[in-house]
Amino acid sequence: MYLLFKYKSMKPSEFYQIPLGEKRILACFMKLEIEERQQEMKQMYGGD
Repeated sequence: MYLLFKYKSMKPSEFYQIPLGEKRILACFMKLEIEERQQEMKQMYGGD
């Protein structure tokens, strides 16, 4: 939820009001975004 607040401007109250299925989808999207950001960091700074 913190990442949704920080990067997507979603308030905790908004998060708690959405249906469980949408929360699961948001979690998958955030996981994908984190993985993409990690990959970009590796490419920029050289890593394994």
